[in-house]
Amino acid sequence: MNVVPPELELVQRMGELRPHEWSTGLILRGAALLGLADHLAAGPRTAAELAEATRTHPPSLARFLRACAVTGIVTPAGPDEYALTELGRVLRSDVPSLRGFVIAVNGPGLMRPWERIEHTLRTGRPSATDTLGSDLWGYYARHPDEARHYAESLIPVCGLAGAVLTSVCDLSGARTVVDIGGCPGTLLAAVLAAAPRARGVLLDLPAMLPHVKEIVAEHPAADRMTLAGGDFLESVPAGGDLYLLKHVLSDLDEAGARTVAGNCLTAAAPGSRLLVIDWVTTEKPSFAHVTDIDAMVTFGGRIRSEYELTGLLREAGFRDVRRLAVPGQEDDPLAFVEAIRP
Repeated sequence: MNVVPPELELVQRMGELRPHEWSTGLILRGAALLGLADHLAAGPRTAAELAEATRTHPPSLARFLRACAVTGIVTPAGPDEYALTELGRVLRSDVPSLRGFVIAVNGPGLMRPWERIEHTLRTGRPSATDTLGSDLWGYYARHPDEARHYAESLIPVCGLAGAVLTSVCDLSGARTVVDIGGCPGTLLAAVLAAAPRARGVLLDLPAMLPHVKEIVAEHPAADRMTLAGGDFLESVPAGGDLYLLKHVLSDLDEAGARTVAGNCLTAAAPGSRLLVIDWVTTEKPSFAHVTDIDAMVTFGGRIRSEYELTGLLREAGFRDVRRLAVPGQEDDPLAFVEAIRP
């Protein structure tokens, strides 16, 4: 009987732990920053041709392309030649894209707080200030290019949220829609498209508004949107009959979440609707549990269960709080919750 040496068994277990999975994201980020998918859109190219097109060091790029092939975004197409795969197409900039997403989620702003996860686990406090020199929003104000990629990273989920809301909610009667923390603006634009007589107000930090303006500039509803700089922990625009709160509460601790919910109640007119779109945790493991740790180390926030999320809104003073039924997504970690201002 062959006995596996303990040293070999340990190395084999190394692969099971997958400790280098972080490198996949950084490889994707590098490919996205270089625009490799755009350069391969017309067909296969050699490593030398891609190095010239991307103005990179040819030997280094040749090595990098082999790593890209491991991730599945390119595939060898001949001697020292590579072709874009179907998966790699989502990194193109001229089609519905995840380019901004892979750049942002693997960028310093969202990655570096994880460096001190032990600090967060021992203290219960986020580590962003220690690693970034300020909270994430202050960091993005100092790094506008990274902030632009962060804004782009939100577009896919905003697209899904807009499609779901316009399919399960009658939004046609809305007159003033207020999107709180509404960067990148595409959710508000989708809602305004479904409510042609409504005007919209998007509230976000001043540093994020230029990116919102650029992203929604060509949308047909852009001329019905007003961009307002401010902090939703202080106040939110008054006078809306429909308020949107997408992925805001999960970035906040209990005190912050109660404050924002209370600010919405104060600003809204009686009978107004609040639509909350946020991740929820369930007993079934999902990526929401990993995103929960991201919220913890970066913001000190938390992803709540459906019961906790709806309870928070009731405690704030909203009535008729309910999770909207989305056919086929009953157990999905993305929840759509409606609440009414008494």
